[in-house]
Amino acid sequence: MSLQARLYGVMLLVVALLLQASGTLNAQDVAVTRPASASTLADADANNAPTLSIDEAKSLINLLPAVEELRAKGIDVKWDVQSVPTMNNQDYYFFWIYNVTAQKERDIGSISVGNYAVNKHTADVELRKNHGVSTTTIQEYRSAHLAKHIIPREQAQSAAPLPVTRRSNETAEVSCWGGSDHPISRLGRSPIISSSTGYRAYAEVEATAFKPKYQETYTGSLCENRVRLFLVIPGASSFQTILDSNSPKGDCVTVEGADSCDVKGIELVDWSRDGRFLVADLVLWVYESDALVMRVPAIYNVMKNEFTRPDVYHFFDEYYKTDFFKEKPDPAGSRCEFELRAEGFAPDGNLILSASRPPDDPTADEPVFCVDKKQTFQFELGTNKIKRLPFDYKTQRYGTLNTQSAPKP
Repeated sequence: MSLQARLYGVMLLVVALLLQASGTLNAQDVAVTRPASASTLADADANNAPTLSIDEAKSLINLLPAVEELRAKGIDVKWDVQSVPTMNNQDYYFFWIYNVTAQKERDIGSISVGNYAVNKHTADVELRKNHGVSTTTIQEYRSAHLAKHIIPREQAQSAAPLPVTRRSNETAEVSCWGGSDHPISRLGRSPIISSSTGYRAYAEVEATAFKPKYQETYTGSLCENRVRLFLVIPGASSFQTILDSNSPKGDCVTVEGADSCDVKGIELVDWSRDGRFLVADLVLWVYESDALVMRVPAIYNVMKNEFTRPDVYHFFDEYYKTDFFKEKPDPAGSRCEFELRAEGFAPDGNLILSASRPPDDPTADEPVFCVDKKQTFQFELGTNKIKRLPFDYKTQRYGTLNTQSAPKP
C-alpha cells in the first residue's frame, strides 16, 4: 500500500474517531481532555505507546479534501502547527489552515479554512503495525471511552465578544479580518452629511469578533456586523436611530424578488436637491464564503419616515439580458456580471446609478462581464424605468459633508 493511501486511511479514522458518538454523544459533545484510564496497567501501556510524528500528521493535513479542493483552484494554502493551552496537546497535534491567496489580497472575509486536530496515537491497521500501537491504546480512544471527553453541551457553542480595538470613518466594508490574520473587533463611524433643509445623518458599523471557548466544537460566527443609521431633524440636537440591522428585516434587501438578509455595511451617498430624501448604499456579503460583495440602494423619505429599497438588480438583469442574480437562472440564459453603485440624485429627484465591471475573482471560471467601462444611468423611482446617461455625465452633489466626528449615539 502506498504512503498516500496509508495516510489517507489514518485521516479517515481520525475524523471518524472525532465525530463518532455512542448513546447521546454527537460531534459537539466530544472534547479533547484526556480521560482517566480503566486501570493502572492500561495507563502504562498507553503512555509507552509510540505516537505519530509531526511530519506524518502534516501529511494527513495535506490530504484533506478541503486543502486539495482549494489548491485545485490555484489557491495557495498553508497551515500553522499550534499549541493551544486550553487543549490536550499531549495526545493531539493542532493545525490552523488558512488561505494565503486571500491573505495577500487582504480579502475582507475570513482567511481561515479551519482548525484541525490529529490524534497522536490512533492509526489504521497498516500504521498500527509499524508503530506498535497496542489494543489497549486503541480502546482508550474509541467510542467506549468518549464519554470521558465530553464538553458540556451548553459550553460547546460558547464564545466571548472581543472589545473594539480599531476605529475609522469607513462604514462600507468593515470586517473583523481586514488587514489582520485573526479576527479583531472594529468600529466605523461616518462623517455627518447635512441636507439643504437642515436634516443631518451619519452611519455606524460595528464588526464584533468572537473568541470561542472551545474551538474544536464551536460552529457559530467568528464575526458579526451591526449596521445603524442615525438622523436628527432641523433644530434638534439628539440623533435618533432610523435603521438598525439587528431589528426584524433591518438587514434585508430585495434582490430578484427574494429577500437577502446579509447587510454588513452602509455608505451614505447624498441628499436630494429638495432635502427630503437621503440615499445610501447597503453593502452585502457573507463571511467565510466566496459570495460577491453587493451594493443595494436604500432611499429614506424624511416626511414619511420610511425607506424604499428598490429591486434594482431585477431591472438591470432585464436591461443587460442576464440571469446572473436570479435565484434559479435559466441554464441556457446569459450569465454576464455587473456591479451597481448609487451615485446620488438627479435634479428632478430620480436616482443616479452606475454599473461597472466587478473586481476580478481568481476562483471564478472564465467570468463574463456585462460592461467593460463604467456606465451611468437614471433610475426613475416609482416606474423603475432605466435611462442610459452620457459617458461624461457628472452627478451633482446637494448634501454638505461635515468632516467633524459624529457624536456617540
